[in-house]
Amino acid sequence: MDIFKPVLKIVWEKTRIVDAKRMKTEKYPNGIKEFRDIPYIEDGNMYHLLDVYVPDNTGASLPVIIDVHGGGWMYGTKEINKCYCHHLAKEGFIVVNINYRLAGNVLFKDQIKDIFSAFQWIGENMGSFPADMNNVFLTGDSAGGHFVSICAALSRSEELRKEFDIPYNPLQFNAIGATSPVVDLLSPNIILNVNLRMLLGSNHKKSPFCKYMKFDQVAVSGMPPFYILTSSGDFVHSQSYKLKKVLDDLGVPNKMRDWQFKYKGKRLPHCFAVLDANSRPAAVVIKEMADYFKQHMK
Repeated sequence: MDIFKPVLKIVWEKTRIVDAKRMKTEKYPNGIKEFRDIPYIEDGNMYHLLDVYVPDNTGASLPVIIDVHGGGWMYGTKEINKCYCHHLAKEGFIVVNINYRLAGNVLFKDQIKDIFSAFQWIGENMGSFPADMNNVFLTGDSAGGHFVSICAALSRSEELRKEFDIPYNPLQFNAIGATSPVVDLLSPNIILNVNLRMLLGSNHKKSPFCKYMKFDQVAVSGMPPFYILTSSGDFVHSQSYKLKKVLDDLGVPNKMRDWQFKYKGKRLPHCFAVLDANSRPAAVVIKEMADYFKQHMK
């Protein structure tokens, strides 16, 4: 891992520059109120902040989407998904956009605990917003897709939660959205494998959390339905099909959107709906996922 650490820093610094340029040109939909930088853990850590986006002039309680950003487990904040989350809110949802601590500073188990701490805050505090807590959805992209898949299993298994020292189940999710998810870091793919020591520690092969790097080892029956999004230009395209197979084998309802059409002469890339939320293809799949969530409302 010491060999790859400098390379990873260079890769993510280049990504940061690209994201900063992208975010300057993003166009946000009108009519969304922002409640920004709310601490879900009162420790002064910027990675323990979340945003809440609420559509204007709502006359009734709205369903809730929680979004977990991607970034290879070791990069990014809620800001990189902000425009995407505004577009989700425009579909008639309150959207909660969360930070979590990054690999390289903490391990995978700490990241999961952060996410569940955010869930706990949401469960205890959304009464301040016009939120329908009987209809809560969870979505994430790339590494965030890994996180939300694991959280779907944890939400249905007290035994698994005990391994993370999470004695509570603060939220029940009606459905999960997984965009370009990564669900098998143990596959023979060096791009994914280099993350293992960052996530699990130097002795990663003996970590009790190593099994969480391969979702089929921890997935459980009774998980919420999944909407899965990938595209022909997604560099982890096959991972979405691995997730679908796990869900199919367990009898978990799911819908797959594999975008094969070209847009402006090019194949759509990894996480295209998040990275270009203003594009026509993004509008199609954001609405499609929102409609899938609405189909699973109580």
